Amino acid sequence: MPPSPQRSPRDSSRSPRSESSKFIPNMAQLQQAIKDLPDPELWSEMTCVISILIEKKQKLLEFTRKRINRGEHRPYRWVYEGRVLIRKRDS
Repeated sequence: MPPSPQRSPRDSSRSPRSESSKFIPNMAQLQQAIKDLPDPELWSEMTCVISILIEKKQKLLEFTRKRINRGEHRPYRWVYEGRVLIRKRDS
């Protein structure tokens, strides 16, 4: 069963960023999480946390919903504001 998006509790002392601060996803892991993101135009929260399984452990990636300028339209898009590790063999 694919992981489902989770709402990000802002008042929690254990935020997804603090739990996974040592985890840096590679491109394949980031692409895996992106597949599970909901439509940013329909999502009501400003953040979405996606859980991915890495070496039998759940890792959380937090995406932020932001408006971009695209001509007359200002659609929402997901932005990953963490760090991405790109190894030579990934490219």
